[in-house]
Amino acid sequence: TYNSILISYSFAIDNFNDEILALKACFDAMLAVENQSKRLWTIPVCYDPDFGPDLEDYAKAKQMSISEVIAQHASAIYTVYFIGFLPGFLYLGGLPKSLALDRKATPNLDIKKGAVAIGGQQTGIYPQDSPGGWHVIGNTPVPLFRPNEHPPSVFKAGDQLTFQSISKTEHEQLSLAIKTSTYNLKSTIIDA
Repeated sequence: TYNSILISYSFAIDNFNDEILALKACFDAMLAVENQSKRLWTIPVCYDPDFGPDLEDYAKAKQMSISEVIAQHASAIYTVYFIGFLPGFLYLGGLPKSLALDRKATPNLDIKKGAVAIGGQQTGIYPQDSPGGWHVIGNTPVPLFRPNEHPPSVFKAGDQLTFQSISKTEHEQLSLAIKTSTYNLKSTIIDA
């Protein structure tokens, strides 16, 4: 999560202080890794109502036009805060304050893989079909979690990304290119 971690041991701890020292050493080693370069990813998103079933109601709730919602959502630079909930689910910070909206009172039981959604003050991308309580405003054909590859996700906490608005036709073309392995996700290295 944002500020906590669960460590589960499959054995009894003989010396608690030794374990704390070992965890501190891991943390110190992790701090050295934090200074590695991060990436800025460009994620194509189709904001067509067929892919964004909540887009119209969301725009009404925000008292904006659909095009205003899309323009604001696609113009921000987001930071990957952490990956979780589902393997590959990106929790993204940097949502413009004007787009913040509480999660749905009743979750949707059938959110589609690649759904781009807003929940509270963040946006995220569903890596697989799943229930969820966020407002779905678009879809990306880009796979976020590939369990048979190493690493299974190319995204890391600290990376940044932007959304590029695409048409339904472009979404279909990208989906085909991804299936035939002829699409390369765009990214650039940014300062640590």
